[in-house]
Amino acid sequence: MMQNLSMHVLDIASNSVRAEATDLHIIMINSTCKDLISIEVIDNGKGMDEEMIQRVQDPFFTSRTTRRIGLGIPFFKELAEACNGSFELESQVNVGTRIYVSMQKSHWDTPPLGDLGDAVVLVWCQKETNHIHFDYKTDANQFSFDSDEIKAILGDEVSVCEAEIMMWCKDYINQQIQVCEEEQV
Repeated sequence: MMQNLSMHVLDIASNSVRAEATDLHIIMINSTCKDLISIEVIDNGKGMDEEMIQRVQDPFFTSRTTRRIGLGIPFFKELAEACNGSFELESQVNVGTRIYVSMQKSHWDTPPLGDLGDAVVLVWCQKETNHIHFDYKTDANQFSFDSDEIKAILGDEVSVCEAEIMMWCKDYINQQIQVCEEEQV
């Protein structure tokens, strides 16, 4: 299993990039009142047919040629179900894919959030021309990060994958998540 939820986000969102998605929306809800953590990743990539949807949930299958098994989706599904949650995978060829995972926040097996800022920035830098939209919601507040807003500020002359820009974006995302968490208490 992966150590924290940000690693799952990174894995699933990286799948979207490999599936040639140009638009990626990551939505995370962290609700104390509902005792719920949910993560939704929606992309406009190549999508999958019904047979592939079933196969990617098998840990002994991967569409990648660099290794023989794919564990990201099966581990994420197993984690959700083990933590009194649910897993949904919807996809349509040439339209895109939606993965939704929920879990009981207070469940002893629910991992910590991890470094979500790092995960979002690492996905973005896999293909910086992509549009990445990240929403983080708590009971009291919400925060949105939109890569197009950052690109508009930087212009075409500066790469978002430069170390200083990556660190700023990562820190900004994590600080805003912390603000949401503090206001929730």
